[in-house]
Amino acid sequence: MRFCSLGSGSTGNAHLVEGPRGYVLVDAGFSWRGVRSRARKAGIALDSVEAVILTHEHTDHVRGLGTLVRRGVPVYGSRGTLAALGLKGPKVHPLDGETEIAGLRVRSFPLPHDASDPRGLCISDGEGAVGIVTDLGSITDAVLSGLRGCGVLLFEANHDPELLLAGRYPWHLKLRIMGPLGHLSNGEAGRALALLASRGVRAVLLAHISRENNRPGLALETVARHLRDWDGSLYLTYPDRPSAVVEDG
Repeated sequence: MRFCSLGSGSTGNAHLVEGPRGYVLVDAGFSWRGVRSRARKAGIALDSVEAVILTHEHTDHVRGLGTLVRRGVPVYGSRGTLAALGLKGPKVHPLDGETEIAGLRVRSFPLPHDASDPRGLCISDGEGAVGIVTDLGSITDAVLSGLRGCGVLLFEANHDPELLLAGRYPWHLKLRIMGPLGHLSNGEAGRALALLASRGVRAVLLAHISRENNRPGLALETVARHLRDWDGSLYLTYPDRPSAVVEDG
């Protein structure tokens, strides 16, 4: 299976997973036109998607959802996410346990973030599996367990604590970001990935890197220090363009 982050950051988030029956979009933080344009830049000719899976209801993850709903694309999300967005109808489906979506097995699990029942995902085609974990303030047993069997990870490395504390954000926002329901720092991501890498992870894409409170090179360097003995591949994602296309299986 192939995976590509079309864009990741506070301005928008959307990711593509290729399954047996076509592409599934995880989050819809860009317009449909933007999604197609970013996919083309990644070498993917995208005419349609089979479904949209939402991790949570924050605007940077759902900004482009309306067009997809009007096009009749099936939408999946936790009951809390769907309720927060007021989504109902025959093509709106809750994520409960393990769900089959367009030929893919999708396992969802709770994330600690200040949203209505946000979810991490493990998506498998039976041969490979991709884990998607962004927008979380701490690493829990549910996160570590939920990512079991994933060979590729999209994983948050949001901020550098020193840059965040020295930056221009108001204090209440700094506390939110650093809190257990906020976002992961580079070091927290590195420590978690060191454990996950020992379980068979072959590639990691660092996601949701803050433009204000982080630097791509700093995120990469900090996480890489925790993965010195790992022989996998480490990639960046970007807010304004797609990532590399990564395969598993």
